[in-house]
Amino acid sequence: MGKTATVKKPVSYCYMPYFGGEGGTKLIEVWQVLEDEVLGVLYPWQYGPAAQTSSRIETLNFLALTQFEEDSQRYPDVRFVYKISSRLLGEGNVHRLAGMLKDNLVLCFDIFQLEAFGDRNSRIGLNFLTKRGAHVMIEGIERAPMDVIAKYNPEYFLLDYRYYNQSNFSLLSIFSNIANQKGVKLVLGNAVNKNNVALFEKEGVAAIGGSAYAKPKKKLETLLGKAN
Repeated sequence: MGKTATVKKPVSYCYMPYFGGEGGTKLIEVWQVLEDEVLGVLYPWQYGPAAQTSSRIETLNFLALTQFEEDSQRYPDVRFVYKISSRLLGEGNVHRLAGMLKDNLVLCFDIFQLEAFGDRNSRIGLNFLTKRGAHVMIEGIERAPMDVIAKYNPEYFLLDYRYYNQSNFSLLSIFSNIANQKGVKLVLGNAVNKNNVALFEKEGVAAIGGSAYAKPKKKLETLLGKAN
């Protein structure tokens, strides 16, 4: 059995803020950026699907979480969101992940990855983490059947602004009702403009992020307006 290829640097990080109704920064999503000698700069949504098929995604995720440990020490009052593979919910990985939990770490999972990993395995892993204080976010619910959504009880649902249009805005009320019943907070990402944002706010969206509100920053200090 061959050795797992090591992750080559440079690896850098970008920070995307999510703002609350009062205008303050509520959450910061962290993007792990790779710079490949052949392919150039790669963002998580570009390399993620390929990395997901091997243990590479586990290596990348844990590498990213070491960045969280550094940022968390400097900014303990900021909540950082990391999109994590469902593979980290497996035996062995989930214990290592549990050892990295802090109150300002939010673990974001894609609902289809959770199902692909096995809903029973995913729920066991998530329950293990939440009992140890993990803050969990689930994205992708717009593409999931209602019976699948009902299986999970995260702290946050991450909605995708780009999904909604005049013909399917009724889904927003449905998700808002589900969130209220479960005690889940709604967060909106990928807001490319400010059209219809009032509709999301009316349905109780707690925080909004996207290019219409702010560009990602390479330096956390710049984003937070703090001196080095």
